[in-house]
Amino acid sequence: MRVSHKKLLILAVGILLFVYGLWQARDFIAGPRVYLESPFEGEVVEAIPLEVRGQAFDVVKFTLNGRTIFTDEDGNFKEKILLAPGVNDIEIYAEDKFGHQKKINRTVLLK
Repeated sequence: MRVSHKKLLILAVGILLFVYGLWQARDFIAGPRVYLESPFEGEVVEAIPLEVRGQAFDVVKFTLNGRTIFTDEDGNFKEKILLAPGVNDIEIYAEDKFGHQKKINRTVLLK
């Protein structure tokens, strides 16, 4: 069974279009990307204010404990927060332009 060059070309173009479509949809598929460098889960801290830092990409709404925060042009963020003595919960919330959401929760202890 022989396959013509025309059919192979159509198949190759179809595969390329499919791969290109996946590449263009990567932001929609992935959603917001947030990487929290500090603090670590369960970290015990002795000094306040606590610096919360990391990177965020593809976000249009970005909050730390309900307060809007911003990233620099490279996606880095660094915010200081006050803690109460004892156990403190920290919540990072991110949303992308398609409405996909991501939450990161950390619990830290202030001595």
